[in-house]
Amino acid sequence: MKRILLLTDFSDTARNAAIYALKMFENEKVYFDLLNAYDLEFSGSPYIMQVKEELAQESLKGLKNELSVLHRRFPNARIELASRFGSLLDVVKNEVSDFKPELIVLGCRGETALENFLLGSNAYEVVKNIQEAMLVVPKHAKFKKPENIVFATDLKDVKLDNVVEPLRDLAQHFDAGISFVNVLEDDYVNRIDAEEKIAAHFEGLDLNFNFIEGENISRGILKFMDEHGCDMVTLIRHNESFFDRLFHPSTTRQMVLHPEHPMLILHD
Repeated sequence: MKRILLLTDFSDTARNAAIYALKMFENEKVYFDLLNAYDLEFSGSPYIMQVKEELAQESLKGLKNELSVLHRRFPNARIELASRFGSLLDVVKNEVSDFKPELIVLGCRGETALENFLLGSNAYEVVKNIQEAMLVVPKHAKFKKPENIVFATDLKDVKLDNVVEPLRDLAQHFDAGISFVNVLEDDYVNRIDAEEKIAAHFEGLDLNFNFIEGENISRGILKFMDEHGCDMVTLIRHNESFFDRLFHPSTTRQMVLHPEHPMLILHD
């Protein structure tokens, strides 16, 4: 049975991400782990154990409240609670090691997932350091059946077929097309050869290839999504320079508000 890890800090943003995931997978056999990480901002107090215990109680109370809210919407959902002490990154690392989730779901505060990463957040630290597939959901995104999923790529071949399995599964389950938006870099790439290699991972699916050029990659991707009615964007984080260009802080000022696009991040 599929296992999905839902990260929560009890905010409306995190709750929306959990609802999005529960709606997306409500017709599948899935175990959801609702995880809250709590930590101490100081360590020198003589009352540290008392404070830690109080934080643990608040964490568990918050999780039970979230479970009640989610079960009102999805009474048949299998949701387990996980309250863990430590930094978000360390807690997620341990949870991944122990339970091997197929997907991690987290919310972001920005109007779009891209904007959130540009602004910087704990989410970005998790993305940089955790290798599992992640679904990042903007704070106002509402689930609808995806019909067209963008795959932003630098045309580098995927090393392992199972890397793109979450995207392939989503596209097959929802009968969605995949639009490859190829971001051209300085290095020469044989487009035909590269497209054939990438397409081999998605046999039987509706695929199309597109190209954008220019320094402002994130803006180009969002513009393409708006113009073609795309519902989600997918990235593979296997190329540091490509990923850094997408999330470079200098592009923040150039971002404009767009409809909310969830982001599926895969790791090669």
